[in-house]
Amino acid sequence: MKKYMDKLKNNIRINKNLFVFLVVIIAVGIAAGSIFVTVLNNDDKVMVSDYLNNFLNNLNSNNLNYSGTVINTLIFTLGGAFLIWLLGISVIGFILILLFLFVKAFALGFSIGSIIINFNFKGILIALAYIVPHHIINMMIFLLISSYALILSYRLINSFTKKKSFEFKGIFNKYLFVLGFSLIILLISVLYEVYGAPKLINLIVSLLN
Repeated sequence: MKKYMDKLKNNIRINKNLFVFLVVIIAVGIAAGSIFVTVLNNDDKVMVSDYLNNFLNNLNSNNLNYSGTVINTLIFTLGGAFLIWLLGISVIGFILILLFLFVKAFALGFSIGSIIINFNFKGILIALAYIVPHHIINMMIFLLISSYALILSYRLINSFTKKKSFEFKGIFNKYLFVLGFSLIILLISVLYEVYGAPKLINLIVSLLN
């Protein structure tokens, strides 16, 4: 009994350390993306500003391509989650998962920073509408699936290098459940991002004008 309790405590400690490590990567990625906006050259800043203004104008005139946006967002969001899941069952997936998570966080930070810099105080409220709740949910789901993917990838590497066996079928079934759960939550999040968030952003912009 003591043997199993020690093993459980060790797993919890490892998972907690991994979770903290991934949270740090996300935080650093968001911070880096936000700071990167400030070092863009003038041409790039103008291009970002034009893109944001064009988006708000299309939003105000209800001229958004919802069907196309849904397809693109589904591909990038659900496809990204599935890619992390696939990397988890490969030996080379460990570094690529961390890189993917950092890039996703960087992109989110860049978007937030761009909105705030271009719209000042109004940008803070727009940025909040942009990230709450869907982008927060997305990052939590990517954090979840990345942690499971890294654990599985580590066990695969360990089994190859140290020739240690483990119950792959039981772990894979749990891993498959995590994928299914993640895709369902991300699907709901994407639908809100495309159909709900723009309306909230438009409401905030209209109230502040």
